[in-house]
Amino acid sequence: MVLTACAGAATACSSGTSSASSMPAHGALEQNHLRIGIPKGEIGALPVFTGLDKGYFKAQGIDVQIDNSYNSYQDALQALNDGKVDLVYDDYVHAILAQSTGAFRLQLVAEGYTAGDGSVQLVGKPTDGKNADQIKTDFAAAGGFLVPTAGTNDANDDYTVPAVMLMTSLPDLANSLRIKAGNSAAHLKSMAPAGLAEKVTGSPDKNVAAVIAEPYYSVAMNNDRLVNLMDLTRGSTQAMPMGGYFAKQDLAVADTNLFKAFTGALNQAKTVTSQRATAMTEMQIHYGTMATSTVAASLSFGTFPTTVNVDRVARVLTLMQGLDLAPYYNIDTMMPPDALRGTG
Repeated sequence: MVLTACAGAATACSSGTSSASSMPAHGALEQNHLRIGIPKGEIGALPVFTGLDKGYFKAQGIDVQIDNSYNSYQDALQALNDGKVDLVYDDYVHAILAQSTGAFRLQLVAEGYTAGDGSVQLVGKPTDGKNADQIKTDFAAAGGFLVPTAGTNDANDDYTVPAVMLMTSLPDLANSLRIKAGNSAAHLKSMAPAGLAEKVTGSPDKNVAAVIAEPYYSVAMNNDRLVNLMDLTRGSTQAMPMGGYFAKQDLAVADTNLFKAFTGALNQAKTVTSQRATAMTEMQIHYGTMATSTVAASLSFGTFPTTVNVDRVARVLTLMQGLDLAPYYNIDTMMPPDALRGTG
């Protein structure tokens, strides 16, 4: 679905102008159109819809067009590379791996989302055993753990933040937890997040579990007979940075005023979306059958950071490198010049 900011909707535009005086100062916009690509069902990008509906972007002179039809992070990133969009919401692990290979030159324009408590879970079928024992049994089974795909179709880099959270949370097994190609024996199998719960419940094998993050987690727990095996939002993976907004480096450097205006308006939207009632309303408007009133009421929302903090995002890379992913990557290569440093 493609959405355009305030196309013939003056009322929606006027509703967001009251706090325009709090916006950061910026010069004349280099352009006034911004096309944003978002993977389907991505909860981290929720404030973009709020900013669209409340006219925050329009108030800054930006005509925003949102395309949330992409089936994966890779599809959205490829659209950025092909010039079909100017900005994408991407999973941090996927973005880091994509840039570390030299295939993309990305700049993080704005942080997106930090996982809330209980919002990323390892789930499985009900059994009579203890959770820890079931996890070990799942590990022993080929393809025992299902994880959300990045959409690369490459076993070497089809990792996302939820997959890294699982690998980090099982340190005794981490060296063996790897995605493998095709039907070969593997402890991790990647697939589209929308199908994870159905794959677990539909499998005749009891020894299968899936890592499911919001909003798919609430959908699954409302519709399927599943149990939590492990909360992946604890310890070193608590309040985990999940994703952010990326542009091509050349455009980010050339259109600094455009992106300053965008991030200012986005921060307004983030503040408003942090109110649960607003978040639930926006989910129900824009996320279709994934956000029924029952599902929306049970969602575990995280937070939407309003700054870019190097140390906060670097937590993701630290965990990745502990798993031998992007071992030589330097997080500063994707950071904007005004990024903050210090505990996030």
